[in-house]
Amino acid sequence: MLLRRTRPQPDPMATLVVQWRLSRLAWEIRQLESDETRWAKAHHLRAAELAYDDLLAEACGLAGVPVPVAAPAVRRLIMESDLRFRGWTW
Repeated sequence: MLLRRTRPQPDPMATLVVQWRLSRLAWEIRQLESDETRWAKAHHLRAAELAYDDLLAEACGLAGVPVPVAAPAVRRLIMESDLRFRGWTW
């Protein structure tokens, strides 16, 4: 009998928390992009995008997806695509 080594599955609650946080940050980024009256908009938008990128990297770790080495915008697109391919939603 052959035994296969499988990667342990991540905690489903940890996955849900990361998905919820990604959803919340994506909503916040959309709000910031559409708000023309926000004081220090660029600063707040940049902080939200950095937090979003960090969460995407955390999600990739949970899903077993390698984090690509690329420019930030390209890396974000690749990580989002890979996670959605694996069934992640946010």
